[in-house]
Amino acid sequence: MSAQQINNSASNHPSNHRIVDNFSSSRSYAPEYHVQSVYTNQRRLCEHLREEARRERTKVSIVCKDLVRYVTDHQSSDALVVGFQSPKDNPFRDKQQCSLL
Repeated sequence: MSAQQINNSASNHPSNHRIVDNFSSSRSYAPEYHVQSVYTNQRRLCEHLREEARRERTKVSIVCKDLVRYVTDHQSSDALVVGFQSPKDNPFRDKQQCSLL
C-alpha cells in the first residue's frame, strides 16, 4: 500500500469526521446569556463604584479624636471598665457551673 492510499483511507475513516456539539452551534443560547450576565455584573459594579465616589469621607484623624473623646466621656458609666456592683448584675457571667460527667 502506498503512502497516498494510506492517507486517503485515513481521511475517510469515521473517527476523522468533525463532531459538532450543541454548545458550539449557532443555535446555542449560552454565549448570549454569558454576555448578558457579564454586562449586568459590570453595570452593577459601575453603579457601586459611583455610589462609593459620592459618599462623603471623613479623615481618620478626626474620627480617632472623636472616638477617644466619646470613650473618655462615657468611661464612668461603662460597666466593663468600672465593673459590676454585684455578680448578679453581670450579664456576661456563666449561668451554670460547668460540670464534667
